[in-house]
Amino acid sequence: MSDSLVLLDTKDRVATITINNAEKRNPLNLPTVEALIDALEAADADDEVLVIVLTGAGDRAFCAGGDLKAGADGGPFTGDISQPGHFVIGLFSLMEKCNKPIIGRINGHAMGGGSGLVCACDIAVMASTAKIATPEVKIGLFPMMIMPQMMRVIPRRRLLEMYITGEPWTAEQALEYGIVNYVTEPDALDAKVNELTSLITTRSPSAVRLGKYSYHAMQDMTIEQQFRFAETMLPRIAMTQDAREGFSAFIEKRVPDWTGR
Repeated sequence: MSDSLVLLDTKDRVATITINNAEKRNPLNLPTVEALIDALEAADADDEVLVIVLTGAGDRAFCAGGDLKAGADGGPFTGDISQPGHFVIGLFSLMEKCNKPIIGRINGHAMGGGSGLVCACDIAVMASTAKIATPEVKIGLFPMMIMPQMMRVIPRRRLLEMYITGEPWTAEQALEYGIVNYVTEPDALDAKVNELTSLITTRSPSAVRLGKYSYHAMQDMTIEQQFRFAETMLPRIAMTQDAREGFSAFIEKRVPDWTGR
């Protein structure tokens, strides 16, 4: 439905999830985050989906961050202190655990929580006209909820500068600092995203799935723990149907017919 806060569209094995509130620059509040979680869970559970694209409606903003006007009723800066967990953390946790690669289609500015969403994606493509910032200090707050994801992507000194000054960075700076993979002109954004999804949908689903799982499992281990984990996972991947098909296709010089198993 066009009046939904979040849209989910599946085509050619790609699930596109759109934050659909362009008039307000696609902010995050409780109803929107709950809808994002529902859409991500549906896409992750759909065997026909091999890759997920996350974007925002319109061309002004990817996501403006926390909805300041939501107040105590659905705003991300408040919550029930008697209950563990927070709905924004629930979203980022789900993105971390998602079995499918998530590509961020950064169509416009990514502010506050929106910059956290960019970093929570596995791959990000940004329009050259977009900017990214964490301006929370300008209103007496600090970007706590998005810090875990951003610390894993952005170098320490750059991230602290971003948080402490609250100043925006251009798309080219975001590329230079490793926040996004590619920057394109706005009218070339879809072509680059489609190029990436076309590549991913021709790769082994089981290899991508188990590979992403392994990467996220190992990222906070010691190097010795990583060694032990890696040496148990490789034989597991090698025993999949996709691996056997991949070996056969390579020897027979043909295109693999993946089953995702």
